[in-house]
Amino acid sequence: MTIDISPVIGRLGPLEYRWYGLIMVAALLVGIFIFRRQLPRRGISPSHAWGIALIAVPCGVVGARLFHVFENFGYFWNHPDEIFGLKLAGLAIYGVLTGGMLGLLVYCRWKKLPVLRVLDCTALAFPVAQIVGKTANIINGDTWGKPTSLPWAFTYVNPTSFIPDDLLGVPTHPTPVYEQLWLLVVVGIVWWALPRLRIEGSAILLYLSLYSLGRFFISFLRVNKIIVIGLKEAQIIALAVLVLSIPTFLYLRHRARRAESKLTGFPTEHHLVGSGGDHFVDGGQVG
Repeated sequence: MTIDISPVIGRLGPLEYRWYGLIMVAALLVGIFIFRRQLPRRGISPSHAWGIALIAVPCGVVGARLFHVFENFGYFWNHPDEIFGLKLAGLAIYGVLTGGMLGLLVYCRWKKLPVLRVLDCTALAFPVAQIVGKTANIINGDTWGKPTSLPWAFTYVNPTSFIPDDLLGVPTHPTPVYEQLWLLVVVGIVWWALPRLRIEGSAILLYLSLYSLGRFFISFLRVNKIIVIGLKEAQIIALAVLVLSIPTFLYLRHRARRAESKLTGFPTEHHLVGSGGDHFVDGGQVG
């Protein structure tokens, strides 16, 4: 498939309008919409959705940029003026997740909301927003894969695309599409699992583990700098997430059982998870 699309939609004076920014806004709105619908299902007022987004989104952008700078530290050491550029590129997804979750944590502590329950409300919003956002990477050509002769390869021919000059006109693996396909699988599994997960924090943990599993293998087909033992930054983070997911789940299960044992004669863990009902938490943490 030949891609001959300029990342720039148009210009108005000194300002440029890019597909990346437009699609990322769409992805953000879709994610917030899904997140907002999940909140009342777990007993939290949907009015918190925009407040969380107001803090979490900027934190996610900063986190993404920091991860990108770290991965390309040698380049930015010699070009420090580009670290804080306004160009929307190099937004590493693990940085988005880390920064965004820290922003969410700050908001939840401020409003005294149950952190794990709010995080679980993002388990479906994140992958759906990623599917939309990956379309921007396809247009930009900024997450290119290795050269391949497969019939579904992407061939970038527009000189303004982000793909390196030595790969311009060369068929490469469409790694953003691979991620979109895997994320569809993740969405299906999370969608099925959400009403069945009774331990707070297990939904977001499921999403992170599934995404990391796919990202680890897809990264073998991407052209990124090797960090250590033949692995790239995203693969190292993915392995860390996968390794930590088991003890984290065991801790969450132990925590939930201990909390339930202290509530003899009170609502069970199933009710505390907030899978439905009209009671909204606007302040105060339950459990």
